[in-house]
Amino acid sequence: MFKRFLALSVLFTLGVFAQAIYFNYSKIGFFATGSWESPDPSIKTGMTETQIDCLREKKTCVMATADNLMGRPHVFTSYLDVIKWDDDGLIATDSSPICMTLTMQVSVADKHVTLVHALKRLDADKAKACTFFGAEKTTEDIFVLKGSPRWEKEHKWFPDKTDEPKQPK
Repeated sequence: MFKRFLALSVLFTLGVFAQAIYFNYSKIGFFATGSWESPDPSIKTGMTETQIDCLREKKTCVMATADNLMGRPHVFTSYLDVIKWDDDGLIATDSSPICMTLTMQVSVADKHVTLVHALKRLDADKAKACTFFGAEKTTEDIFVLKGSPRWEKEHKWFPDKTDEPKQPK
């Protein structure tokens, strides 16, 4: 009986402390779940979650980001064309947005995903409109994988006890 209890205790402990990292790269596809964040951890973004699905045979990636806009759920989708796919990773791009070209790079060795928003060369009127909507310079985001330490830190619903404000005595 003690051995059974010990085995169940170990399994429960492993289940509580083991974190699944949502990153799967194979010969047929790439799949990841997480969120796009600034490389600078001090810059906070909204609570979003993104699913990336890439199919090698179709040479395409779909990014779907769930967000909350003014109290309503919303999903943004982007479609990228894969221009390079090998055992080390992939590169995919989307030049359909008016202001920016998106380029996603996946590195398999360190499970690192980046997204560059490169400003396009535009005439003065389009450039002014893009600036109005916040597209005024090239930026880079990193993909924080769901289940990673940074994900767990930034996607908590409740603060740690040490983060709570002190109550006056």
